[in-house]
Amino acid sequence: MPVNRFWKSTVLGLPLVLLLGAAAQAQQGADPIRNITPVTDEMLRNPPASDWLMWRRSYDAWGYSPLDQINKNNVKDLQVAWTWSMTNGATETTPIVHDGVLYLFNYANRIQALNGATGDLIWEYKRDLPEKIVSAGGNLSSRNMAIFEDKLIAATADAHIVALDTKTGKVIWDHTTADWTKGWRYTSGPFVAGGMIVQGMQGCGNAQPGGCFITGHDPKTGEEKWRVHTIAHPGDPNENSWNGLPLEKPAATFRAKLGGWLSKRGF
Repeated sequence: MPVNRFWKSTVLGLPLVLLLGAAAQAQQGADPIRNITPVTDEMLRNPPASDWLMWRRSYDAWGYSPLDQINKNNVKDLQVAWTWSMTNGATETTPIVHDGVLYLFNYANRIQALNGATGDLIWEYKRDLPEKIVSAGGNLSSRNMAIFEDKLIAATADAHIVALDTKTGKVIWDHTTADWTKGWRYTSGPFVAGGMIVQGMQGCGNAQPGGCFITGHDPKTGEEKWRVHTIAHPGDPNENSWNGLPLEKPAATFRAKLGGWLSKRGF
């Protein structure tokens, strides 16, 4: 991970923990799980001030908290409320915060729920990844998770999407989207929009020919409802947009054709 990216994630993330932790303490007390509520479509569109329900908090991606307990007059008095040591390895995640519970995606697909007021561990889910994936190293982190209804939804390094019970961490469903042995993997998590889980696949350069794809899933079961390929396949209405380029090596062929086209025009 580039150094500047690491520092950006760390500096932006720390105030989030302290600020939302303070709000959680005031609202939920010592046992936030007891009062946790299902997340609705309306809450995703207009999240409560103390919640952080998606990657940049809201669909407009502002990454802005409306909480005003900390301001320019008292920021100098901030002190560390608590600390938590995450799993060694690259960390790119943005925590999910709901009703005083903070959800973290750790390196190597370990997910934890913490009491936002105290930092105490509530539950933990550790993905049993294939040894070949773990020993190969690489990117075993994720940038985000999603929360909807009573489920915390995450995408895994072995190309699964899983839904965990927000109160207990138990698996509600586990959906296999693609075959990880063919190079497919997830390094970013899902979004929920209009009651549908939307997830993009990664591993395009190492996986089977044809590029990556985006899938839509039923939040109650994980069932795949639709799939859209980022490169048009045979029979796709947009197939002609690739002008007959072979599906096996579309990226390399496209770059070569584009380079020739630009060269002829003096670029």
